[in-house]
Amino acid sequence: MNALSFLIFELDGARFGLDATQVRETIWLPELTPAEEAPPWIVGLFSLRGRIVPVADLRLRFGHPARRYSPGDQVVVTEAGGLPMGLIVGEVIDVIELPAESIQPPPQFDTAAPGLDHLVAGEARAGDGLVTLLDISRLARLPEWQTLAAAAQLPHGPAPAGRFCPDASAAERTLFRARAMALREAAVGEESGRLGLAVVQLGGEYFGVELAAVLEFCDIAQLSPIPCCPPHILGAMNLRGDLLTLIDPRAALSLPPAARGGKAVIARLGEQAVGIAVDEVHDIVYLRGEELQPPPAALRERCGAEITGTALYAGRIVTVVDLPALLAREAWIVNEQV
Repeated sequence: MNALSFLIFELDGARFGLDATQVRETIWLPELTPAEEAPPWIVGLFSLRGRIVPVADLRLRFGHPARRYSPGDQVVVTEAGGLPMGLIVGEVIDVIELPAESIQPPPQFDTAAPGLDHLVAGEARAGDGLVTLLDISRLARLPEWQTLAAAAQLPHGPAPAGRFCPDASAAERTLFRARAMALREAAVGEESGRLGLAVVQLGGEYFGVELAAVLEFCDIAQLSPIPCCPPHILGAMNLRGDLLTLIDPRAALSLPPAARGGKAVIARLGEQAVGIAVDEVHDIVYLRGEELQPPPAALRERCGAEITGTALYAGRIVTVVDLPALLAREAWIVNEQV
C-alpha cells in the first residue's frame, strides 16, 4: 500500500494538506514588505536567510474576504519548481500519511473559468473530518507568480507599496518586525550555533524553553484525572493515541495558582514524553550568545536554579528555563506505589 505524507494546516475552520516533500519549514508570520504590481493574493515578501520569499494569502487566492493578521498566524515555506513561496495559514496541525487510494479527485465546479489554475488536487478523510489537498506547484506555474519571484531575486527587490498590517497594535508591529529581522540576519547554518527557544506565557510572564527539549506544541483537549497525585499533576491527556501526563509548572516557578491554559508544550523527560500546561505559545526565536544574560540572583532565588538566563523579546523580559532540570526535581516525581 503506497502512502503519501501531507502537512495538515487549518484555515478559517477548514483543514488543508500540502505535499510534505515540498514543505521546507514553518515559521511565525513576520513583517512583510509589500510588492509592487503583484496580484492581490500576494501580500508581501520577506528575507529568509538571504533568500527572498514571496508570500501568498490563501484566503485571498480562494476569493475569501481579507482578514486581519495576528502574531498567531503561521507561514508554511514551500519550494516547487525551484521557486520558494510562503503561504499564510492559521495553524499547522500535523504531518500525516494517507494511503494513495484514499485520495479522491476534487469535484469540478468551474473548469471553464478563464485564467484560473485550480489548486485543489483532491479530498481525503483524516480522522473525523475531510482534508482538502492542494497542489502548490500549480501556484508556482502561474505567470504572475513567476514574474514576481524573478523580480524578488534582484538585489533591490520590489519597492514597498504600503505598510504591512496597518491596523496592528504597536506591540504586534514590534513583534512582526523582530521576527523579520531575525529571519533576515540568520545565515545558513548559523542557527546551529544559536540557542533556540520556544517563548511561552504563564500568568502574564514570558518564559523561554530550549527547543532541544521540545517535541511539539498542541491544544489541551480532553483531560482525565489521575487519582492520588499531587496538585501539579493535572491529569492525563490523549495525544494521537498516546497518554501523556500533563504538568502545571506554576508552583515550581513560584507563580500563583490559576486556571490551566489551553496549550501544552510536549517535552521529553528521559524516555518519556510529558505535557507542560501553558497559557500561550508565542514564538520560536534563536538567540546569539551575547543576547542571553545571566539571571539576576533574586530571580534564581524565587524561581530556582533551573533558571539559566534572561533575554529581551518584543520589549519584554523572557526568563529562560532549563526544562529537563525542572522536570527532574525530586518534588515532581510521582511515587507510583501511592
